[in-house]
Amino acid sequence: MSDTATIRNPGYLKLELMIRGVKISRQALGCAEIERRIKLSKETGAALELEIVLPENVLVNIPVLECLAEDRPYTLIEEGSRFYIVGRDEKVEVWIPSLPEFYDKKTTSGVPMVEIGRAYAGYLAISPTPVCEFIKQDIACHYCDLESKKGRAWTVDEVVETVEAALDEGAAEFVCLNVGYTDTADGGIALLEPYIHAIKKKFDVLVCVQAQPPGEDKWIDATYAMGVDSIAYNIEAYDTKLFSRIAPGKLRLLGRDRYFEALRYAAKIFPSSAVVTNLIIGLESIESTNKGISNLTAMGVIPTLPIYRMGFDENMDSAKLLSDVAPIYVHLQQSLKRNKLSPTWISHFNLALNAIDGHFFGGEAPLQQKWQRVLKSKHGGRIAHSISNFRRRLRVRSVDDDSTPSGF
Repeated sequence: MSDTATIRNPGYLKLELMIRGVKISRQALGCAEIERRIKLSKETGAALELEIVLPENVLVNIPVLECLAEDRPYTLIEEGSRFYIVGRDEKVEVWIPSLPEFYDKKTTSGVPMVEIGRAYAGYLAISPTPVCEFIKQDIACHYCDLESKKGRAWTVDEVVETVEAALDEGAAEFVCLNVGYTDTADGGIALLEPYIHAIKKKFDVLVCVQAQPPGEDKWIDATYAMGVDSIAYNIEAYDTKLFSRIAPGKLRLLGRDRYFEALRYAAKIFPSSAVVTNLIIGLESIESTNKGISNLTAMGVIPTLPIYRMGFDENMDSAKLLSDVAPIYVHLQQSLKRNKLSPTWISHFNLALNAIDGHFFGGEAPLQQKWQRVLKSKHGGRIAHSISNFRRRLRVRSVDDDSTPSGF
């Protein structure tokens, strides 16, 4: 595929932007929206990232190089209040969404809401508590979401106020709660229970949780009974040796096998396609990643595939990069189809390429896109929430009766 075709194909352009980043022209740096993002980055200490909507409504969240480095193949420019990605002698118009208004608000207790929750392409990410045994024992995962969160836990009221503000302005359709690991049978999920109950009581919203597997399977049943609609236990790497290097706490306190046991069990408890795990592209061989995709989808688990930028040679030419990496997403799409899974419940559309993007690389054009648009509508959201609640009532009753659940 030629360089020209690359920039005109939203999937390929998204892949290159995720790996190679983007530089910003001096004129674009002066626009109000990007200035606001730079200010937010400086105030919160968070890495400067930019959410960009590419053609065909493809979302990507990419690192921004403020230094205007000259070795980036793509540049974001502004012309007449419109934004374009320029590179490889081509230009593609893109859209920069405004930051959510709730970022400028505070809770009644005085906490800036942006410190509590961040909106990413349809879901609101919140880590209510910084507690994590991996961090305490200095065996944190290399890609920990909690390491940068210091100080006290957020109160239930603070979290509920933030969720309400985000939902009221339409900044999110899902709430994603992240919790660290505790050396208890529940693994940390009990810390989230008050937040989950409060959110579910007040809002018609789907809730996903990112956690570590509990020590006992009954806590997976309890997680679903609490009101959680989707669960993620992230293994990050399928390769056994690599897993031990990047996730020392997971290996020492839980063990790699426990992740697969918990994922397999959760897939029997939660609705189809609602159990998720990360496999980071660029950490291990393509063969190992593809093997992980095949085995996980056969278990009923959906892999999301974030990119590890440092895993790729910056000097690798575009054709080589795309020929090596793009087939992974086609393989994911085919694996989901073969196992009758759908990537429409909880997918990090702007943070990771996924099966829906696979059709840009030669896979089938997915019908899931139409269903995703339905889910994002208010009417569709109510339908999805009602179906989720109905299934939970049936499923939790069967658990309470100690009966063996059947698929629903």
